[in-house]
This record gives sequence, C-alpha cells and structure tokens, in this order.
Amino acid sequence: MAIRGVLFDWDGTIARPGADRVPEACAAVAAYAARELGVEARPADVERAFEAVLPNRGPYPGDRAPEICGILGQAFTWLGWPAAAGDVEAAARLFFDAACRGQEVYDDARAILASLKYRGYRLGVVSNSIFPAAYWHPLINSLGLAGYLETFVSSADVGLAKPSPSPFRRALADLGLEPHEAVFVGDTPATDIAGARAAGLRAVLLDRRGRQREAAGYLVIERLAGLADLLGEGLSPRYGF
Repeated sequence: MAIRGVLFDWDGTIARPGADRVPEACAAVAAYAARELGVEARPADVERAFEAVLPNRGPYPGDRAPEICGILGQAFTWLGWPAAAGDVEAAARLFFDAACRGQEVYDDARAILASLKYRGYRLGVVSNSIFPAAYWHPLINSLGLAGYLETFVSSADVGLAKPSPSPFRRALADLGLEPHEAVFVGDTPATDIAGARAAGLRAVLLDRRGRQREAAGYLVIERLAGLADLLGEGLSPRYGF
C-alpha cells in the first residue's frame, strides 16, 4: 500500500529545542495574578508551585497526559490563590506565549514539509505537550507552517501521551488515513518510535547527532532530507515495514 501521509514529532524534529523558559513563563503568570487577582505573587513561588504539581516521570503507556490549565489550576490551589476558570485560562495563555517565545524551525524541516506537501502527502504533527493544539495554531501560523500541516495533535487534548497509540490514532483520523498509509518521524525511541509502532505506523527515527543504529522495525536518518529519499525509493520490508 502506498504511503499517503507523514506525521512528525515537534520538539527536536520540526522545531529546535529552545532554552528553558519556565522561569519567564512563571513570571508572566505571577504578574497576571498580582494584577488581576490582587495577590502577592512572586515568580519564584509560581515556579515552585508549578514544579510541585507537574508529574515528574514518564510518560508511560496509559499515563494521563498533563494539561496546562489543570496544572495551573492545581498550582493556584497549592498557593492558596482564588481563581476562576477564566483566570486560569488567561494565565495559561500567557504561560504558553512566554514558554514558546523565540521558537525556531529547523531549515531541513521547513524544506521537507514544503517538498512533501508539493508531492501530495498529507502532513501533521503528534506532540507530547502540556499545551492544547488551539494554543499552537497561532504559533504555527506565525512560523509559516500552517499551509503544510493539516493537523496538530497534542497529548493535552487526547488525554494520553506517547507512547500511547491514542495521539497517533487521532492524527490518522484527522487526515483520513489508515495506519499502513502513514509514516511517523520522531527523535525519541521510547515515545516516538514505540508509540508509532503500537499504532501500526511505519516509524523513522531522526538522530541529528548520528549516534543511533538502525534496529528491527524502524529506520534511522540524520537529516529530514533523508526522508524524501526513503519515500522516493519506497520503504524496504527488510526493516519491518
């Protein structure tokens, strides 16, 4: 069966991992709380509360995926701050804006998305993220990728994180594809490759440092340009495809 769609991980695959901006994001939430809730809010207190309520392990199959409004709601409770749902949502948006500020797309990612879109492939992203897809859409548009990506599935929306097959199945449903019609490309074997294979997709590991070897069930590429070669040649069944 011909491949009709390609799904990608986000961080480390499409976008460069950025600097840790959690302190800046917590500062933005603290400023909002002081202004709108009338509480004495210090960025360090918000950061401490954020770390106290955020799950610090996994993800493992079956784990519930954390979501920013739930996290901040618990953090506000931990701090003893009165906050309505609208306040939590507003603070969550500010947190996202600060956390993702300055995000950059890899040059080879932009090039491969344009090439695959031109060739008629259906494209999307499956990401383990505490932020819902609705938060990501304006950023994707500002990065110039909205014309390439037909779906962005966040674990925060699905409720389960990779390596659960559920986020992959959501993306396939969005694109109208069967698992055998799609390839997933990601940079983390334990979540990206394991999850894609559990969902029945063909899996390609992106190893930008060239340290991984090909293994049963998936191929390894060092740059996304290698994906065009694989799709052009057809994926070999000797790799479990």
